[in-house]
Amino acid sequence: MASRLTLARAADLFAAHRTATLSALGIAIVLPLAVNDYRIYLSYGPGGLPYNIAGWLIANTLHLFGREQLSTRVYADKTLPFADQPGLLPAGFPPQRRSSRPKLSRHPVPQRQLDQLPDEAMREKLMARFAQLGQQAQALGLVEVRQSVLERQHPALFVSKARTWHSVARQTGGEIAHVHAGLDGTMHVSLHPADCKRVMDAGWGQRHGLDGVALLQKAIGVSLPVNYLLIYAPRDQAETEVAIAIVEASIGFMTGTRDALE
Repeated sequence: MASRLTLARAADLFAAHRTATLSALGIAIVLPLAVNDYRIYLSYGPGGLPYNIAGWLIANTLHLFGREQLSTRVYADKTLPFADQPGLLPAGFPPQRRSSRPKLSRHPVPQRQLDQLPDEAMREKLMARFAQLGQQAQALGLVEVRQSVLERQHPALFVSKARTWHSVARQTGGEIAHVHAGLDGTMHVSLHPADCKRVMDAGWGQRHGLDGVALLQKAIGVSLPVNYLLIYAPRDQAETEVAIAIVEASIGFMTGTRDALE
């Protein structure tokens, strides 16, 4: 009898305070999920968004505008800039990557790799090679080296102000490429459409989840073209050389030069 009265009383309380009860239950369910998702966001390390709750909220809002990242059908569009010209990567390059694609972050920003990661020594070698290439291209008057406007945390290569910027360069604010020097060692580069397809077909990278989203142009003054790829983190010296060769093609494409670094 007591248990019946208790259940009846609980039912009466629920009926009397339905909204408050459902809200409390919702918070009890959602709050742990939100806390876990926030911890995942922080685990990526600093990126283009604030490294705090505000950045996490923005990242989840941007997720609503995210697009699939593995299709190369977009590069069959003959209206893309320079689609009527050949790519810059040499024939037969890059070779097929030797393993399946790594797992990437759920949030579109920052776009980060979660497994198949290099050790710290290999990341440092990649950053050194990237810096060396940047200095070489800067000495040739092709690029400027300064802090990324897209990531805001890492040095990046930009098309020199002394050169004419084509439409893709203007779209990215002149940014060509940068390395994520934190936890994963991935890179973002902008490539000729044909080179994007070849890099993706060989398993070395994928598109950004926000490429082509006009909202970014309104929000931060730059946007991501479909030419904007994430290059997976190289795990050894051979993969590092492939990644650096892709950056060289990115420099050539964005600065409107071919074979300038040879």
